[in-house]
Amino acid sequence: MELDWQPNEVFDDTGQWLVCASHGATFCPDTGQCVAGPGRGGLVKIVLSERDDIVYWHTDGNLTPVQT
Repeated sequence: MELDWQPNEVFDDTGQWLVCASHGATFCPDTGQCVAGPGRGGLVKIVLSERDDIVYWHTDGNLTPVQT
């Protein structure tokens, strides 16, 4: 699920909170905790790396990409 609520925008107008495009929940970027809206639980932290201008994500085995 993409977080971008506008193209290439994940933060609210203040730049303080992450906003979910799907349901409008607001999250603390430092902890992933849902601070407002209909979010269930918090965001899951994932490790990212970049190589040759491609961003890769690395997670525990219990997380997999959503098929679209």
